[in-house]
Amino acid sequence: MPVDVDKTTDEFERLGLKNFHELYTLKKQQHFFDDFERGKTTAQVFRNEIRKHYNRPLSDEEIDYAWNAMLGEVAPERFEFLKDLGGRYQLFLLSNTNVIHHVAFIKSLNTTFGKGNFESLFIHAYYSFNTKHRKPEKQIYELVMREHNLKPQECVFIDDNMDNAKGAQDAGMNAIHHDKGMEIEKDLQAMMSAF
Repeated sequence: MPVDVDKTTDEFERLGLKNFHELYTLKKQQHFFDDFERGKTTAQVFRNEIRKHYNRPLSDEEIDYAWNAMLGEVAPERFEFLKDLGGRYQLFLLSNTNVIHHVAFIKSLNTTFGKGNFESLFIHAYYSFNTKHRKPEKQIYELVMREHNLKPQECVFIDDNMDNAKGAQDAGMNAIHHDKGMEIEKDLQAMMSAF
């Protein structure tokens, strides 16, 4: 799912928090964001941490709306690509996320593709808030491989974050750093033909 942190920054600024970018970016954030993504704190603790940076009370709904503003939509062609790929390979989803985002994007995916259809594309979906580890920590990649008896050299990990792709390589996997300008289908086919 595409992510645009600027949209969340804009929403928090609209609510009165002028320095959200100092609290959170995709590269670096305050520890309570990491703890939330690792499932070490609850949604309510996370919301209370956000409230500490405001001069006025915010409702849970205001915080959730601003926090979820970064979540984009999965394009139908990407869904079809994954569906086709799943017919030929074992697919796993490995996502750094938290319970607030998870609820929002599952609702969106169910509305767009039908209940459970997106997650059914994968053998298993791993979310950082359930695993207690986040990408690019080596343990999260090793967990997926261990639970499914996968050989790292036979795995291809794809991520739009270079650090996460590097983490997969450090765990022995093949990795593709997929930025917005790349044609992921071509790059993946080229890599898979080497197996």
